[in-house]
Amino acid sequence: MTEFTNPFERPFEIERRHFIPRLLTNPNYFGNLPDSPYKPVKEIIANTSYEELKCIGFNPQLSRIEGVVWIKQSTGYNGGLCTNGSLEYVSFYLSYDNGVTWLFQGTTNFQVFDVDIHHPLEYAVDLAISPERKLCREANLPLLRGVLSWATPPTSPTIPPVWGNILETRIQIAPYLRKIPIHDFFQTVDVKLPSDVAELISTSATIDLAEPKELSPAELQKLYGDTSVPAHRYLHKTVQKALNFPAGLTKSTSLFSGLDIDIAAIIAELENPNGSTEFEQLECIGLDEGGIVDALVGTLQIKLPIGYSGGLCTAGSTEYVAFWIDWGSGWEWAGTPSVRVFDIASIPSEGLSYAVYWPVDLNSHRKPCTEGPVTAKVRAILSWDIAPPATDPDYVPVWGNRLQTHILVDPGVPVQTGNYTPFLQSICDVAVCDIDQTTGWAPGDSPFGASISIFGYIPGAPTLDVILAGNAPLYQITVQQWDTATNTGIGSPQILTDPFSVTVTQQIGGGAVTSFPLTQSAPGGFFTYQNATPGPAGWRSISPDGLLAIWNSAASTGTWMISMVVTDPVSHATFLGGSIDCSNGTTRQGVVIDLDQLAPVTDLEITGYIPAGSSGPCQSAVNCQTFTVGDTICGTYSVSDEHLGSFSLSEEPFPNPAAFTIDGNPVDGLSYPNPLLPLSGTKSGVWTFDTTGLPACGYTIQLLSGDRTIVDCVTNWENNSEFKGFCLKEPGAAS
Repeated sequence: MTEFTNPFERPFEIERRHFIPRLLTNPNYFGNLPDSPYKPVKEIIANTSYEELKCIGFNPQLSRIEGVVWIKQSTGYNGGLCTNGSLEYVSFYLSYDNGVTWLFQGTTNFQVFDVDIHHPLEYAVDLAISPERKLCREANLPLLRGVLSWATPPTSPTIPPVWGNILETRIQIAPYLRKIPIHDFFQTVDVKLPSDVAELISTSATIDLAEPKELSPAELQKLYGDTSVPAHRYLHKTVQKALNFPAGLTKSTSLFSGLDIDIAAIIAELENPNGSTEFEQLECIGLDEGGIVDALVGTLQIKLPIGYSGGLCTAGSTEYVAFWIDWGSGWEWAGTPSVRVFDIASIPSEGLSYAVYWPVDLNSHRKPCTEGPVTAKVRAILSWDIAPPATDPDYVPVWGNRLQTHILVDPGVPVQTGNYTPFLQSICDVAVCDIDQTTGWAPGDSPFGASISIFGYIPGAPTLDVILAGNAPLYQITVQQWDTATNTGIGSPQILTDPFSVTVTQQIGGGAVTSFPLTQSAPGGFFTYQNATPGPAGWRSISPDGLLAIWNSAASTGTWMISMVVTDPVSHATFLGGSIDCSNGTTRQGVVIDLDQLAPVTDLEITGYIPAGSSGPCQSAVNCQTFTVGDTICGTYSVSDEHLGSFSLSEEPFPNPAAFTIDGNPVDGLSYPNPLLPLSGTKSGVWTFDTTGLPACGYTIQLLSGDRTIVDCVTNWENNSEFKGFCLKEPGAAS
């Protein structure tokens, strides 16, 4: 990598500093939009001199996409640690038809800064998905595509970014494991039940599947004896166990009786490991700080169709990755995640990409941005079938390899485990710092309504063993009507106790990752905190990530303060919500939101018409009147709401939005922000609809409206119930 003494001597540095202004003047300024009507000014397409998506992979057991991004330069990211820096966006797509069509899975991002330390720094991104599963008798191997784009989110799976790149690989989706919906089972095995039988079966009914079988040494030799898979590969685990536990040597070696193998030769191979990457290889490692839980991530490639202890309907085998961190005083074992792999005959020539994921606790190592960067070295050791020992950072596996990199820990206030100070993070996925505390509005001047999801975390949460022992922190979420003018509460706080559902995922030690549904309830007004501070003993997280409570707010309006308090069930200490420093100089301990529970009120009328060929004015008419093709229909409208968002007119059954005018303008609707649409109150006026070219028929005109409220965290309040009808006849035809 070329180094430059003056950062502004780097190629493209001016374009980096003025990237967004350039795009505002010309969306195709850099020439990466092939079908754009705008001409490029300076062509920069998929430039990877500052950042590059190096690896992507998938963990079938966790249903998580993982990616590793290299940040290559010390400057070019819009500011140092005490600024907002800039964002790197990664979007993921799946294709089940070899790239003909791509299904969007989601976009994630992470923050980067100008920092004068060792580069490249390896960041990771993580995205949980819910792909369709199949039975184990059929491999499910879609293409996975990742698109990295600096400063602006990717726009499609095929349009290259200006800064960043597109990366593609093949992954394996886990088959149905223990249970399968009964209707999916019959569909998968191509069995069609009689309709009178099918309707008797509950849509939630499932079939229990058999536990995948681990193949014996004899079965493994039968499977691989006539292949290129060597004996010291397929008997690796059995012989290693015998070597590690001499007391069981007699019993273990009896497993080899009747097998045509040279055990001495196998032992000789295992005693001189050299880290073979013939079958698998660790390709990238990085640190993911994009969510509530920080994690170390690794991606690995499975290269061959056989040699992994059985197919998809067996237990297969395990790829272990031991992570080590050096904060400056030597290597510390962080944990050993794993992923299960299998023989897959249809593996493509480029192999399959897998990933491992292990949450880590970085909170005690953070420092304020003014104290400079916090860095560490990370080492990862891949070992097939046998977990690397937690005491040897220099371990050389028989099958696998080792990687090492540097990470940068995001700045912040250090928090020790046991300090249960809680922090609210977002409301309906809107960051608390992005909610205006004078109005309670989210960006876009949007209030909230109906079911409201509240997210947050406890950085000093206890480790998994404390939670499993029943000593998890207890937290309480309260809401109180709030006067933003005086910054005081009105009335008494209300405690949220509505039950809600989460999925708990955990890994105890090096055991299997398990998941189970959990209904969160609040006996005595307190929920139990479920996330654990990760450590070598294991980790636990919930999905949705960081969900603390769901407030069914339908009976409430106006501005409300949301607050959080935590108690330690052992010491009985109380921890109030911690202060979050926002970039605008304000802080948040709680967060004020505005509530709107009403849809817009609308009115639509047909009041007149302009005969075909006439220039006006409108002659009197009424709803449901018959007009002649070519007439222009006239009418009035009104839309009233406390938080107006949009309205439009539509006509059926032959829609032609271009035929509408509103208040004399050739448009079919208005959307906020728009100077013609007030923030609140009533928008009213007149409309026309030109019927030229329409066939004689019965028609309706509909007034569709919506406000700016974030309803149920996903939509807004709509009123699409206002219709008026009319008929059209051909010229000269009787009415």
